[in-house]
Amino acid sequence: MDQIPAAMDRHLDVLQCHAETGGILLGASNLTGRYWFGSLWYYDKYESIPDVEKCTAGVQLEAGITDAKWVDSTKVVVSLDTGGLALWELIDNYHTFVLRSTAIEHDDTVNSVSVSSDHKNAVSCSSDCRIKTWDLENLSSTHCYRGHKDSVVCVDYHSKEKDLFLSASTDGNIILWDMRKPKPASIVDSRPSESSPTCVAWQPESNNMAAFGDELGRIVVKDLRMCTESHKTIIPHNRLVHRLAFSPKKPNLLASISEDCRTVIMSIDDNIIKPLYNEIKHTDYVHGISWYNEDIITCAWDSNVVRHCIQDQRETNQSNSESIVMEVNSDIPDKQDIIENTKHTLSNESKSKTEGKG
Repeated sequence: MDQIPAAMDRHLDVLQCHAETGGILLGASNLTGRYWFGSLWYYDKYESIPDVEKCTAGVQLEAGITDAKWVDSTKVVVSLDTGGLALWELIDNYHTFVLRSTAIEHDDTVNSVSVSSDHKNAVSCSSDCRIKTWDLENLSSTHCYRGHKDSVVCVDYHSKEKDLFLSASTDGNIILWDMRKPKPASIVDSRPSESSPTCVAWQPESNNMAAFGDELGRIVVKDLRMCTESHKTIIPHNRLVHRLAFSPKKPNLLASISEDCRTVIMSIDDNIIKPLYNEIKHTDYVHGISWYNEDIITCAWDSNVVRHCIQDQRETNQSNSESIVMEVNSDIPDKQDIIENTKHTLSNESKSKTEGKG
């Protein structure tokens, strides 16, 4: 407990719930002078986040956190803005973080990290245009790939196939990597939504379905076996899509977060995308997202953690005549109207909070 930082860093960037234990990993960063510093936190229940006094374990880091993934019930791999990875383990009944190994082999910020289905390997991507695979036993680099011509922003391992992963880059390409082949890279799509992809996610329990988010707020759902033109598109956001997360319990549910402060949950059935939830609960960039039982929890640069319940949205929609406004396979809605509506919503929420305090 002595290692727990005195205060929570301002920008909440990473949120990962463990599917089996229910424990929640929180990563935060803060700009101090010219440099970013981060902190890693563990909570045994949602209600305690982000109270420093109620955390089970916490540790200060000498770099900013960009991503983190559970390796098993006690270990977590963390990507850093220094170009490195760190493997941490929770001991003493989840009360102490211990650094097991660290490595700095990227020449720029590590943007994303993912763990293989057998929990033995990891893959990282960086703004140095490179992708690296890692042996998690000792955090040693096993391969280095240069399939992209620009910053690689996201990687995601297949949920069942330990040799498959996807990568997305600002060069506009999404690449499928098959480690069993002598030439592992094959381009899945080049600018599938007419703009650069920003995130990618495999659909659990599916061999071929994946979703991609882009810088214009679009989400593309695609069967990787089909031709380039065959995909479904939805436009739930008006700014960059930061992360996507499929539900591990209900793989047809997909959640997204964006720099427009919006959290969206949708269902995907037979390539038909149906919006289920669409709310603005944050006042700054939303960077962390994870499924928590049947709900979604998110964290943002406003220092808040929010739980989003689909059932609450459904009940609200039944009592109101207004429906969720999203465009599926259509043109982008007028951005100025959306921005004005967003400002109006945030203003009303601020007034409600002020009146409540009074």
